[in-house]
Amino acid sequence: MKKVWIYFAAGCAVAIAGLFFSVNCGDFLNGMDHASGCVLGMGMYLCVVVVTCTGIIVSKVSSKQDKDTPKE
Repeated sequence: MKKVWIYFAAGCAVAIAGLFFSVNCGDFLNGMDHASGCVLGMGMYLCVVVVTCTGIIVSKVSSKQDKDTPKE
């Protein structure tokens, strides 16, 4: 149960960091209106999170072959 709370806290921290990134991106992209800049910032942040999480998941996948998988 302790791991669940640790992952929950980490997820909340990532979500809050995404909100701050989005708001700062809205201010940084001052050629756009603030709402569009925030949406673009959230999209960029989600791209980074998806790529990072995919990399973590792929690195954890075992490269061992199952006994049912034929060897090449």
